[in-house]
Amino acid sequence: PRQSFVMVKGAARLLPAEEPPPAELPPAEPPCQAPGQQEQHLHLMMQLLRPQDAIRLAVRLESARPQRVRYLLLVRPEEAGAEAETVLLGVDFTHEGATHCTLGMVLPLWSDTQVFLDGDG
Repeated sequence: PRQSFVMVKGAARLLPAEEPPPAELPPAEPPCQAPGQQEQHLHLMMQLLRPQDAIRLAVRLESARPQRVRYLLLVRPEEAGAEAETVLLGVDFTHEGATHCTLGMVLPLWSDTQVFLDGDG
């Protein structure tokens, strides 16, 4: 399945098949990140998912531990009408150049779910 993303300042958004990437967006790499590191992280995170699932949104989070890299993902199957199967995933990398990641949180989103994130980012 296709996986096209727009990345800006630590966040990535899945693009629909017919939507071309916006040309006016700045490069997505934070100055401390190696070129291609965020793309590598997205590729590794997609390997955690089932073939029918797609990352709709990926946001890099601040971590209490300086070496750890954390992402919050919004995931759901690609088939139409699958909104009822949406889930939030917390994904951890032990360090910036890690070659694998682990799930730290799985939170199904039901129609009456309210999620509040605390903090400044």
